[in-house]
Amino acid sequence: MGTLVTIYIPTKNREALLRRAVQSVLGQTHADVELIIVSDGATDGTCDYVRSLQGRHKVKLIHNETSRGACVARNQALDIAEGEFITGLDDDDMFLPHRLERFLTAWRAREQTGERFSCLFDRRIVDQGGAVTLANAAPVAELEALLSDNIIGNQVFTTPARMREVGGFDAAMPAWQDWEMWVRLVAHGGPAHNIGANSYLMDVSHEFERITLKSGDKIIQAARLFHAKHGKGQGVRPGLLGSLCAYPQIELSLGDLLTMAGDPATRGHALRRLRRGKFKPTMAGTLA
Repeated sequence: MGTLVTIYIPTKNREALLRRAVQSVLGQTHADVELIIVSDGATDGTCDYVRSLQGRHKVKLIHNETSRGACVARNQALDIAEGEFITGLDDDDMFLPHRLERFLTAWRAREQTGERFSCLFDRRIVDQGGAVTLANAAPVAELEALLSDNIIGNQVFTTPARMREVGGFDAAMPAWQDWEMWVRLVAHGGPAHNIGANSYLMDVSHEFERITLKSGDKIIQAARLFHAKHGKGQGVRPGLLGSLCAYPQIELSLGDLLTMAGDPATRGHALRRLRRGKFKPTMAGTLA
């Protein structure tokens, strides 16, 4: 037997996209996988499709009759994961065939050096339906940088034990659950390292909702919770405000932009919003 890797996929009423995601897992060059699919209140053919895979593949199904949210779904999968390693996949994204093999090779090589690290990540190929870009290219994610910006992205490769040790995903977070989890992983176990294999395809070209279209209030609430948990020093605040700038539905205040203008990493975002006049004329801070 090889090394068992658990992959979790939360999903709800997106059977066609789920089928594509699942096939990308079953087509891995590293074939020893445990796939856990959490149907979070799905009412379409999702459960029937997953059941049709069982017996031919190591596939587990968790079905929530009512939706409990992707964060709870991930934790449900984590609770029953049997793999030595674990990683996630969003139901609208895909693995390239070499993803798990490259992660395992990189993990074993880094392990042999005796270096302290918590998890691995990879650059994402982002399909925007007219342009393709690369995201998350930083070679390493140290805690200080990660507190200000999610330089890891939406998935990591680590062990179930390490995820459980830090308490799993925080279901109180209405957004940014992955980022907040990575912060705890890195704080507990050491830096995250980028394997540079370009093995994750993120599809933002479809008509279904992604986090960028979520309620602005929910994203602001997530930013405030994140800041309350991890932003004891003021150095975290400009980066969080810079991340909020990525959401067109969020209007920051003049006070927010002045905070950002004082930090070299976020000054450009602040100046662009100031030039466009896209801010609330108040000094009240969004994260106050």
